[in-house]
Amino acid sequence: MRFVRIGALVGLVLLVVLQFVPGDAELTEGPSTALIVGPSAVVRILEASCLDCHSNQTSWPLYSYIAPASWLVTADVAGGRSRLNFSEWEELRLGFQKRFSRKVVERIEADEMPPWQYRLGHWGASITQEELEVLRAWRDELNAE
Repeated sequence: MRFVRIGALVGLVLLVVLQFVPGDAELTEGPSTALIVGPSAVVRILEASCLDCHSNQTSWPLYSYIAPASWLVTADVAGGRSRLNFSEWEELRLGFQKRFSRKVVERIEADEMPPWQYRLGHWGASITQEELEVLRAWRDELNAE
């Protein structure tokens, strides 16, 4: 019993100390020229499942302010924004928009997006088969141009 109390105290002290260790990224919002413009159904799907990591309009959950979870969340968001940032979508040339629309659908079909760790805390983020069909139609329409 004594070891359990000592272990709990050490764990608590360690958790408090970790709060002072800075992460690689800050929980900030970057500039947003505009979010993706497209069919409202597509925008709704992206808002529910993608934009927290792939835009400058991240909704930071409470645990994203508590280390070590904050380090993981900020790293995921920084990685997502660096690969595809829908806040910069309208600035992309049409060729890049076409390519990224194909990649979005491919990653969802491969069950890589949204990532499992994001879906754990965001139950509405999983993309249904119907939503995937909407995204496929958007991709096809964009790539037909």
